[in-house]
Amino acid sequence: MDKGLMNLLTAPLLQRVTRILMACLPAPICPPLRAAQTELHRSLRLAFDLATTHHRTVVLDPCRKASEGRISLRLPEGVRWGRPAAVPLPPSLADSGWRGGRPRPITVMPHRRAAANVWFLHHGRQALCLRLDLTGSVELLRYRPLLGTWIAC
Repeated sequence: MDKGLMNLLTAPLLQRVTRILMACLPAPICPPLRAAQTELHRSLRLAFDLATTHHRTVVLDPCRKASEGRISLRLPEGVRWGRPAAVPLPPSLADSGWRGGRPRPITVMPHRRAAANVWFLHHGRQALCLRLDLTGSVELLRYRPLLGTWIAC
């Protein structure tokens, strides 16, 4: 086999192997996004617990003050709502028609049901995507800029 042809064939393979190895290696998430991730988990758990305990709907609202039946979500300094233009949608949302924009409140109901919703947060080039489906199942994804891909948190 020709040496030039061999180099052409091995370069893409080497890139794939490198990406797989990079995905396997742990890469730290920046502290502000780590704090936001913790706040998201804490707030969702509280919303589901309150809805179940009191048999009432609870709203997790990213942009308003807390009040009866509403939990306010506070983001760490430097963390912003939305998905930067340079960050692609996760593959599971690519064909969903999701438009983005301002995050809508999450409505949590008793018996671990919820209004489906998607939230994006970012800090610099790193981003988080929270997906909540109708059954209350939560998926939290993290964008890895070096790999150009989304991974589960």
